[in-house]
Amino acid sequence: MECSPLNYCIMDQEQLKALMPDLHNAEVSKADLVRSIDYTRPLEEYGKAAQIAEYIATRNGTQHIYTKDLNVNGVAVQDAMEKYLGASEYYSSSALKEAFKSPLSLFYAKESGWKDELEKFQKEKQHFKLGTFLHMAVLEPTRFERVVVEPKAGLNSKAGATELIEFWEKKLIEIDVEVLDADNNVVPNDELLSWSKQQVSNAGFDMNKLDGLKHYYRFLKQLSGLEAVSEEHYTIIQIAYANYKRYAGGILPQLVKHSKREMSLYYTDPDTGLKVRCRADALQFAENIGRDTIISVKTTRAESISHFAHQSASMNYELSEGMYTDVASGVTCRDFNTVIMIMVQTVAPYGVAALVWDGEDIEIGRYKYRMALDTAKDCEQTGKYPGFDAFAESGSLGLIDFKQPSWNAKELMPTDLDD
Repeated sequence: MECSPLNYCIMDQEQLKALMPDLHNAEVSKADLVRSIDYTRPLEEYGKAAQIAEYIATRNGTQHIYTKDLNVNGVAVQDAMEKYLGASEYYSSSALKEAFKSPLSLFYAKESGWKDELEKFQKEKQHFKLGTFLHMAVLEPTRFERVVVEPKAGLNSKAGATELIEFWEKKLIEIDVEVLDADNNVVPNDELLSWSKQQVSNAGFDMNKLDGLKHYYRFLKQLSGLEAVSEEHYTIIQIAYANYKRYAGGILPQLVKHSKREMSLYYTDPDTGLKVRCRADALQFAENIGRDTIISVKTTRAESISHFAHQSASMNYELSEGMYTDVASGVTCRDFNTVIMIMVQTVAPYGVAALVWDGEDIEIGRYKYRMALDTAKDCEQTGKYPGFDAFAESGSLGLIDFKQPSWNAKELMPTDLDD
């Protein structure tokens, strides 16, 4: 067994194959897994809630960190999501989660094209998604204040379109939005509506026809920067915003101040030579909160923190967080040793929580990340992507010994039909 410079234990293929079935068996406890891990560092070096709180309470201010200073041993860039997703030669955390399930899962998700082909038939229609909105609003809090409820009118008639247009014309003037013309000159507020109508006409639409009114309506909405939501979602957003603002006296905006949000990181793993990428919700820095920190935002229907903890384990969040700390440290040559997860409920009471991850869970995540990378590397080299038969004992012809989880071995209550 050879150890890398970061003290990760790299197993040969026989050792890896011997371990893989145990790690995927439902009977393996966290304690058993922890005993099989050689930690990359002492657990006390990971950030704690009290340490971060003390730093924030006593700091003299926050500091802007320049992106160019983060490009040390890889690429850190705030690029478009489409470009990030298009970099298919890189392994993402979602792909590596599949590798951790089985090589076949990795093949399905990344190599075969099957997933992309099926998703063409499974694309959801574009509509407002509460969880997506709340996720973005935590990182960009002004979004909370940029939602409105439209009149209950339809675009299938001139009367309905006109009612909606009047609403958006009034809204556009109220918010005093700054709009630039083709020459980058600010359009005066009292000329904004006439200028907008001219843009619609220039695009070849007749404002006296329904199609022209529809185009003008959409143009006004786009200019406003506001998002139309239902009355129910508007109310929920206001509740969530109130909870966001009052959480621990307003600490959440302080956590993300001067962070780098939605930044893509591209890196070549030194042990496997594989290209990896990740896009943490935010990177926060030691200059601002005392620790170089990964900030992740998760929306959830969990009704309590303990429920969310179970959800986070079942969804393998730790693999992603372990990967983020590893890749961010590698790219920037900073020590990202802390993970803060901001939980946002999409169910009543629409609360939030700032959760500082335990160092042991990050270590487990890093370990799973390394295992997934080793699996991906082996699959690339051999061109083989076996299914669950990879977890069968040698010589068992793919037959896997199976046992239900221990929690199912509960005592059955006797039934007495005479009483």
